[in-house]
Amino acid sequence: MGWAETVTALSTALIAVMLSVVCVVLILLLRTLTKTFNKDGKPAIESFRAMVDDATAVVGTVKGEVEGLADTSKGIRKRAERAATSIEDRLRDIETLVDVVQEEVEDTALDVAAALRTTRRGGKLFKRMKRALLRRGRRH
Repeated sequence: MGWAETVTALSTALIAVMLSVVCVVLILLLRTLTKTFNKDGKPAIESFRAMVDDATAVVGTVKGEVEGLADTSKGIRKRAERAATSIEDRLRDIETLVDVVQEEVEDTALDVAAALRTTRRGGKLFKRMKRALLRRGRRH
């Protein structure tokens, strides 16, 4: 074997040893990290899971409340629409009633005015007859 092959063999062996050392160091580092993670990470992950569960429950509650408010709002809107329709109907009825009452008041006012004219005429006629009768009575 020549010097080039010997150097290549030694270099390859040295690289293999160095890679083996790196692998051992990495394995030891991973074990340490795993122990640390198990010690510190698991509680953090469990806490995070609990927070996610709580957030999910809160979202569910909020969703239920929002749906309840939407249902209530729909009910209120329907009742308001029915009330508005009812009020419109009643206002039309009141308007009709006011028109009828106004016509009756106008007719009554005309009747009263006619009766007053007739009464005045009758009173004037009565006064004339009274004067005429009193004049005749004095002559005799």
